[in-house]
Amino acid sequence: MDENNRPADEVEKRDASSVPENGTPSSEGGGKGGGAPQGNDPNGDVQKKVVCALTYLFGILFFLPLIVYPDDDFARFHANQGLIVLLVSVIGGAVLGILTMLPVVGLVFTILSSLFGVVMLVACIFGILNVVREEKRELPVIGKFTIIK
Repeated sequence: MDENNRPADEVEKRDASSVPENGTPSSEGGGKGGGAPQGNDPNGDVQKKVVCALTYLFGILFFLPLIVYPDDDFARFHANQGLIVLLVSVIGGAVLGILTMLPVVGLVFTILSSLFGVVMLVACIFGILNVVREEKRELPVIGKFTIIK
Protein backbone atom coordinates (compact mmCIF):
# COMPACT_ATOMS: atom_id res chain seq x y z
CA MET A 1 0.00 0.00 0.00
CA ASP A 2 1.51 3.36 -0.95
CA GLU A 3 1.07 6.64 0.93
CA ASN A 4 -1.90 7.77 -1.18
CA ASN A 5 -3.91 4.68 -0.19
CA ARG A 6 -3.12 4.79 3.56
CA PRO A 7 -5.76 5.85 6.05
CA ALA A 8 -5.59 9.59 6.84
CA ASP A 9 -4.76 9.10 10.53
CA GLU A 10 -1.67 7.00 9.67
CA VAL A 11 -0.36 9.66 7.29
CA GLU A 12 -0.97 12.40 9.89
CA LYS A 13 0.91 10.46 12.57
CA ARG A 14 3.93 10.04 10.33
CA ASP A 15 3.78 13.64 9.11
CA ALA A 16 3.47 14.96 12.69
CA SER A 17 6.78 13.41 13.63
CA SER A 18 9.97 14.87 12.25
CA VAL A 19 11.34 11.47 11.18
CA PRO A 20 11.46 10.95 7.40
CA GLU A 21 11.17 7.55 5.73
CA ASN A 22 14.91 6.86 6.03
CA GLY A 23 14.50 6.74 9.83
CA THR A 24 16.85 9.56 10.77
CA PRO A 25 15.45 12.56 12.63
CA SER A 26 15.33 15.86 10.82
CA SER A 27 17.27 18.82 12.23
CA GLU A 28 14.71 21.27 10.91
CA GLY A 29 11.92 22.87 13.03
CA GLY A 30 8.84 20.68 13.39
CA GLY A 31 8.81 19.98 17.12
CA LYS A 32 8.66 22.27 20.11
CA GLY A 33 12.43 22.14 20.48
CA GLY A 34 13.01 23.32 16.92
CA GLY A 35 15.73 20.74 16.33
CA ALA A 36 19.44 21.07 16.87
CA PRO A 37 21.29 24.09 15.58
CA GLN A 38 23.12 23.45 12.32
CA GLY A 39 26.77 22.54 12.73
CA ASN A 40 26.57 21.53 16.41
CA ASP A 41 26.72 18.06 17.86
CA PRO A 42 23.35 17.73 19.63
CA ASN A 43 24.61 14.85 21.79
CA GLY A 44 27.60 16.90 22.95
CA ASP A 45 25.37 19.85 23.81
CA VAL A 46 22.99 17.66 25.78
CA GLN A 47 25.88 16.01 27.59
CA LYS A 48 27.34 19.40 28.48
CA LYS A 49 23.96 20.56 29.80
CA VAL A 50 23.59 17.44 31.93
CA VAL A 51 27.10 17.76 33.35
CA CYS A 52 26.55 21.45 34.15
CA ALA A 53 23.12 20.80 35.66
CA LEU A 54 24.66 18.21 38.00
CA THR A 55 26.61 21.02 39.66
CA TYR A 56 23.32 22.44 40.88
CA LEU A 57 21.61 19.13 41.68
CA PHE A 58 24.51 17.73 43.68
CA GLY A 59 26.69 20.64 44.82
CA ILE A 60 29.71 18.48 45.57
CA LEU A 61 29.94 17.73 41.83
CA PHE A 62 30.83 21.34 41.02
CA PHE A 63 34.21 20.16 39.72
CA LEU A 64 32.71 17.79 37.12
CA PRO A 65 32.32 20.37 34.31
CA LEU A 66 35.90 21.49 34.94
CA ILE A 67 37.16 17.95 34.35
CA VAL A 68 34.93 17.06 31.40
CA TYR A 69 35.16 20.46 29.64
CA PRO A 70 38.34 22.13 30.98
CA ASP A 71 38.55 24.89 28.33
CA ASP A 72 34.83 25.71 28.03
CA ASP A 73 33.68 29.08 29.43
CA PHE A 74 30.06 27.90 29.77
CA ALA A 75 31.09 24.88 31.87
CA ARG A 76 33.50 26.98 33.96
CA PHE A 77 30.81 29.59 34.63
CA HIS A 78 28.26 27.04 35.86
CA ALA A 79 30.90 25.17 37.88
CA ASN A 80 31.62 28.48 39.64
CA GLN A 81 27.93 29.14 40.24
CA GLY A 82 27.47 25.59 41.57
CA LEU A 83 30.42 26.02 43.94
CA ILE A 84 28.98 29.28 45.24
CA VAL A 85 25.60 27.63 45.86
CA LEU A 86 27.35 24.78 47.69
CA LEU A 87 29.41 27.10 49.89
CA VAL A 88 26.49 29.39 50.73
CA SER A 89 24.29 26.37 51.52
CA VAL A 90 26.85 24.72 53.79
CA ILE A 91 27.97 27.88 55.60
CA GLY A 92 24.46 29.32 55.88
CA GLY A 93 23.05 25.99 57.04
CA ALA A 94 25.76 25.59 59.66
CA VAL A 95 25.33 29.12 61.02
CA LEU A 96 21.56 28.87 61.12
CA GLY A 97 21.81 25.38 62.63
CA ILE A 98 23.92 26.70 65.48
CA LEU A 99 21.61 29.66 65.99
CA THR A 100 18.57 27.36 66.26
CA MET A 101 20.06 25.99 69.49
CA LEU A 102 19.84 29.35 71.23
CA PRO A 103 17.17 29.51 73.90
CA VAL A 104 14.24 31.87 73.33
CA VAL A 105 15.13 32.94 69.75
CA GLY A 106 15.88 29.42 68.51
CA LEU A 107 12.37 29.10 67.10
CA VAL A 108 12.87 32.19 64.94
CA PHE A 109 16.12 30.81 63.57
CA THR A 110 14.46 27.45 62.94
CA ILE A 111 11.93 29.19 60.71
CA LEU A 112 14.70 31.21 59.04
CA SER A 113 16.65 28.02 58.46
CA SER A 114 13.67 26.47 56.69
CA LEU A 115 13.21 29.57 54.53
CA PHE A 116 16.92 29.56 53.75
CA GLY A 117 16.61 25.98 52.49
CA VAL A 118 13.75 26.96 50.19
CA VAL A 119 15.72 29.96 48.88
CA MET A 120 18.71 27.74 48.10
CA LEU A 121 16.43 25.26 46.33
CA VAL A 122 15.05 28.10 44.18
CA ALA A 123 18.63 29.21 43.42
CA CYS A 124 19.42 25.69 42.21
CA ILE A 125 16.32 25.66 40.02
CA PHE A 126 17.34 29.02 38.51
CA GLY A 127 20.80 27.62 37.83
CA ILE A 128 19.42 24.53 36.11
CA LEU A 129 17.09 26.68 34.01
CA ASN A 130 20.05 28.81 32.96
CA VAL A 131 21.92 25.68 31.91
CA VAL A 132 18.98 24.36 29.91
CA ARG A 133 18.54 27.73 28.19
CA GLU A 134 22.31 27.88 27.56
CA GLU A 135 22.57 31.22 29.38
CA LYS A 136 25.45 32.49 31.47
CA ARG A 137 23.21 34.48 33.81
CA GLU A 138 24.37 35.02 37.38
CA LEU A 139 22.19 33.79 40.21
CA PRO A 140 20.46 36.54 42.19
CA VAL A 141 22.54 37.97 45.08
CA ILE A 142 25.12 35.16 45.39
CA GLY A 143 26.02 34.85 41.71
CA LYS A 144 28.19 37.96 41.69
CA PHE A 145 31.11 36.18 43.32
CA THR A 146 33.76 34.45 41.24
CA ILE A 147 35.85 31.72 42.82
CA ILE A 148 36.78 29.71 39.71
CA LYS A 149 38.35 31.90 37.04
